[in-house]
Amino acid sequence: MEKFAYVELKLNKSVTKGDKESLLSLFSVAERFRRMEVLASADEGASIKVSLEGFGEADLALGDDMEKGQQKTIMTLFWYSERSKPIEVKRSAKASESLTVNMWVKANEV
Repeated sequence: MEKFAYVELKLNKSVTKGDKESLLSLFSVAERFRRMEVLASADEGASIKVSLEGFGEADLALGDDMEKGQQKTIMTLFWYSERSKPIEVKRSAKASESLTVNMWVKANEV
């Protein structure tokens, strides 16, 4: 897998291990619009592995073609249906805890 992008975001609410949350429910609007640099080009529909720093992960489809060097946000990378997919929480966390959101283009999608 090739590193696609990363950003540090603060949780909008406290969560418990086993909860099912989405990028939309975990992070406030301001956090979801935090800019990050695209590190690798990828085509619309490419599978992006989104990992929330040991907190949970999901495979999401890219919403549009992306080119290396662009500045994007969670809101501009993925369509609503992808941003709202449930992610099982692997550990409890308090509101305002910072998480690094790492994203990789799956190898067969580059």
